[in-house]
Amino acid sequence: MYVMCILSQLAEMISVFGDIEKMTNASFLTLTNVVQAFKLYPFIMHGARVRALINSINRSEFKPKNWEQRCILTADIKMSQLISKTWLFTCCLVCSLWGIFPLLDKGADDQIRLPLSGWFPFKTDESPMFEIVYAYQTVTSFVNGLGVVCMDTFMMGSIMVISGQLSVLNNAFENIKQSDEETAARRNLIQNIVHYRNIIQFADEMTCLFTTCIMSQFVVSVIISCMTLLQLTLVSVMSLQFVSMFLYEGCILLEIFLWCYYGNEVIVKSEQLTTSAFKSDWPDCNKEYKKDLLLFMIRSQRPLKLYAGGYFPLSLQTFMAIVKSSWSYFAVLNSVRSD
Repeated sequence: MYVMCILSQLAEMISVFGDIEKMTNASFLTLTNVVQAFKLYPFIMHGARVRALINSINRSEFKPKNWEQRCILTADIKMSQLISKTWLFTCCLVCSLWGIFPLLDKGADDQIRLPLSGWFPFKTDESPMFEIVYAYQTVTSFVNGLGVVCMDTFMMGSIMVISGQLSVLNNAFENIKQSDEETAARRNLIQNIVHYRNIIQFADEMTCLFTTCIMSQFVVSVIISCMTLLQLTLVSVMSLQFVSMFLYEGCILLEIFLWCYYGNEVIVKSEQLTTSAFKSDWPDCNKEYKKDLLLFMIRSQRPLKLYAGGYFPLSLQTFMAIVKSSWSYFAVLNSVRSD
């Protein structure tokens, strides 16, 4: 299905090469489907590793040790569910509008057009082929949209797991107390260090699996956002097509914002580990505890970062760079079109 959509829209781009307005109309969904193919790759080719990554969330080190930690993880789970539901609703709304607006926003010749631009090796302006292609584009839009929701929320959820576990680890360090047993504090410290190593292991595996598709999404998002902005200048503000394109632009920006926001949370919370470790009840501990604590604090001064393609960290600075690049390319294309 993805291949058919890509080939149809790619052929349309080639056929209208040189016409900026028609090319932008055909290109933004072509690029969306291309990046979806990159996202599908790890799930298809490395399905066993993806399942192992999911199962590793249930490891004993990731389970809460007190009520505060349970509340931290519960809040993250609820937020993840809220984002997933909102993302699903927005995606279904955009796909529905794509299927509806041709029926209400007719062209100058008062003819109903297809929801999406595409080239087909047969005439699509005659019945019953028009109805078949119309239904095909509407259904595939929903299927592709649901695929985007599933894959994007999964990757976002994986980043939230890392962020949530770092919050739990910060809490665990702050709650280390001296007890009557001489080795209790050191045992808790070692458990926290093992927890930190498990977080790094989870983050490394998650990055290894999805770094390419996140990188492709970042690169393509610049182009898609630019093309969508240009499309917004070509349609009437009062039309359903404008509403659907505006929501689509919002979805693209929200998609990369969530990755960058929670990636930024990973950086911030990993930087807090040094302070949290220092807040532990260490002054009266033995030398072994102080030595292990000092080694951990030295290591934790290098914050944990998630990278896209090994080059761009998932952070709010990266998100702002993407937005600025999209606007710059849009300004260039818009000036060329105006000339």
